[in-house]
Amino acid sequence: MHIPEGLTLRTAYWQDKKAKAAFNRLMITLFNLDFSQWDTAGYWDDRFVPFSLFKADTVVASVCLYMLNAVVHGRHTRLAQISSVGTLPAWRRRGLARMLNDYALTWARDRQEWVFLFADPKAVPFYETCGFTPIKEYVEILSVPDVTPRKGIIRLDPAVPREREKIYHYAQCRAPLSRIFSVLNANLLMFHTLYWLKNCAYEIPDLDCLVFYKRLEGCVKIYDVLAENIPDLKALYAYIASPEDQRIECRFHTDKLYAGKRKLKLLQDNLPFVHGPFPFKQPVFPYTSLA
Repeated sequence: MHIPEGLTLRTAYWQDKKAKAAFNRLMITLFNLDFSQWDTAGYWDDRFVPFSLFKADTVVASVCLYMLNAVVHGRHTRLAQISSVGTLPAWRRRGLARMLNDYALTWARDRQEWVFLFADPKAVPFYETCGFTPIKEYVEILSVPDVTPRKGIIRLDPAVPREREKIYHYAQCRAPLSRIFSVLNANLLMFHTLYWLKNCAYEIPDLDCLVFYKRLEGCVKIYDVLAENIPDLKALYAYIASPEDQRIECRFHTDKLYAGKRKLKLLQDNLPFVHGPFPFKQPVFPYTSLA
């Protein structure tokens, strides 16, 4: 790989606080996304692998791989997800992103089963030229069970350290939510907890489980269920039931949670791509696996 003069390639540099801060500045500049909260809470981990080009103390371009422990069709394996891809405007159109992407794929070749990502619409042509294949993504739609509502659900606030650590404990001890496709990365789940799902975490002590969900226009959207023993949907729903509910939308395969009929709905929001053999025709990507 030819590195342009004046630039330095660095990887696995999170122990260097100045370099880590430079990467974070790039994320803030490009995506208005500050990783400091994730870092301060102690969840920014080495499975999030950077491949960055530095100009002195500035990251001018970067590609990251998040290495994910997963269950795919009953097998424990490891996947890699490309994320945090970006180049400062002044350094664009020089092939830097392509160079870093190729380098990251080579590095990951013997470390994972396949690579996936979720693209921005403007980046679709780029990933197609890099050998990625677009695929479709789905969610599962379930009927609302007939239950007697029960009390005993507790909202957890990740801004409270004790409650945040309780969520992390559930994430560390969880069983795979699906035999079809599950991801088991507690630190990545905590990123979602701190940023996207901070108002959606609820503990059900009677079931010894934690559920991330919210309700929108008659739809109960369940993002994840954390438990050592996955509860039945009917038992879980009794604690979150509302008369206004018309359907349940799950952002994961529900084969362990639900034995009834389910429908698949095509998701339009994300643009998933894969690199390498892909073992699904109609995948439901676990929401908390998105890096």
